[in-house]
Amino acid sequence: VKVKTLSGGQKQRIALARALAKQPEIILLDEPFSHIDNFKKQSLRRRVFKYLKDKQITCIVATHDKNDVLGFADRILLLNNTQIEANDSPEHLFKHPKTPLVASFFDEFNNFNNEIVYAHQLKVVEKSNIKVTVKRNYFKGSFYLIEADYKNETLFFDHSEKLSEGSILYLKISK
Repeated sequence: VKVKTLSGGQKQRIALARALAKQPEIILLDEPFSHIDNFKKQSLRRRVFKYLKDKQITCIVATHDKNDVLGFADRILLLNNTQIEANDSPEHLFKHPKTPLVASFFDEFNNFNNEIVYAHQLKVVEKSNIKVTVKRNYFKGSFYLIEADYKNETLFFDHSEKLSEGSILYLKISK
């Protein structure tokens, strides 16, 4: 089989295998899973990062996809126009995002009362001070991302089912 006849994902997997076969002390991966179909991507990520940890190979991954690194990285360094925006453990950065850029790497978020609040942290309750009107529903698979109006500002929150546009409800922040 000639390399030029392979798909982009096949070429990428071969390049990754070649690089790992050399058992380097350090490896730089640039968007390593970007051209690989989702069916193969999940298990490939787990196998690659398990191999790197088992062989104690230092790995630096450049990516825009949190799934490429979130469950595997010891540290995440986020860059913004060549400047370091954040440098910490994935768990700490996720739980304590200091800037909208950091939060946006992980999930949908809101800048609510000068505080970063992820969409999954807003929950529908019977009554609260956060009264919203539903504008749109976005199906996300296991949940809906709801776009709502709050005092002429847009808020996003996750909900288990589709909500009627125009309906009024209340939210609370649960961290």
